[in-house]
Amino acid sequence: MQGSRLFLILALASVAAPALADWKQDYARGVEAAGDGRWSDTARYMQGALAGNATPEKRVRLYGQRYEVYVPQHYAGLAAWRQGDCTGALRYWSQGGNATFIQGFPDLASVEQEGKSACSSASQVATTEKPPVVTPPVEDRTDTRPSQVTPPPPPPPPVVEQTVQLSRDALILKPLVDAYLSGRYADVIKLSTQVPPTQRLRWHMLVLRAAAAFTLAESGADDSATAIARKAVTEARASDATRKPDPDYFSPRFIAFFQGG
Repeated sequence: MQGSRLFLILALASVAAPALADWKQDYARGVEAAGDGRWSDTARYMQGALAGNATPEKRVRLYGQRYEVYVPQHYAGLAAWRQGDCTGALRYWSQGGNATFIQGFPDLASVEQEGKSACSSASQVATTEKPPVVTPPVEDRTDTRPSQVTPPPPPPPPVVEQTVQLSRDALILKPLVDAYLSGRYADVIKLSTQVPPTQRLRWHMLVLRAAAAFTLAESGADDSATAIARKAVTEARASDATRKPDPDYFSPRFIAFFQGG
């Protein structure tokens, strides 16, 4: 059931992609992007993770049985450094208690130390190689006009951190997704009794209900679960006949059940 345990990614992303990005999902994708050297993607995903949860944690469950150390500031700084932004890298690495927290993970701490050393060396080279100051010749004339003082440039606008806000649809789906990922399949069925009128939300809720009931039926924990799963599949098809469960997020057995149910 590894595919079905990834339903959170499908459910929240399909309802309203950028606005509903889950911080665990963003972090997981950011870590994968860092492993592939896709630094712009890493930076983007870590911004979403930081907006949802900026506190480092030693062990957090991203989805299913995948647990990772949660250090969004580390990866955001790493992405900034790899893209030549030493100022941004140093800023991220010093935020949110990351500097102290990262010391408990020598491999990660050594990466940050390497970045800090590289940024320090680059700064020293830049300071050493400053061009000489050229003093213009003084004109031999008297100017009786009042001197004009050039006003300093306006300060840059303050950086406002964007907060990820969940829409009404996501708030309705979230308890079901949490229950499903926690293995509380009976709770999913209870929470999905009242199917909402919105077509997209109705389809997702019915598919989640069908997947939970199907899992209970497979385990033999509920004799009526098969009937519930079949009914949910029928209603999901009636809601939107063009949509199909994504095989990247559901098990092959459930996909076969949905297509033939």
